Amino acid sequence: MALALHPARSFIQRAGISRLLDAVFRRPSSASMAGGGGVLGVGLGLLGDILGQAILRAVPKQRTSHSKKRMRMSNKGLKNRKDIVPCSGCGSPKLISQICQTCYKDIKHTLRQMKDPQE
Repeated sequence: MALALHPARSFIQRAGISRLLDAVFRRPSSASMAGGGGVLGVGLGLLGDILGQAILRAVPKQRTSHSKKRMRMSNKGLKNRKDIVPCSGCGSPKLISQICQTCYKDIKHTLRQMKDPQE
């Protein structure tokens, strides 16, 4: 009974890429390591381990089209506000749960005059 391999690894093996990767990124022998071996003392085998794993990462098969992007972002737009209503006193727009700014200024001015009748 054969073991089931990861789909990407089986593709690499079928395409013959594994032999190419083994040839390019093979581990250096102990004799070549004694002579300095590899860039900055790191053998190509280690680099092959790192790059071999990077090749098997998940990436999209195709670029996301403009229309697909726009369809995905269509729910992101601004919604209409339903809590803005005209003021019953002056008619200027205000939030439902708050007092109108112009009416507030008028009330504030009237109270200040009642407090200080000198004005």
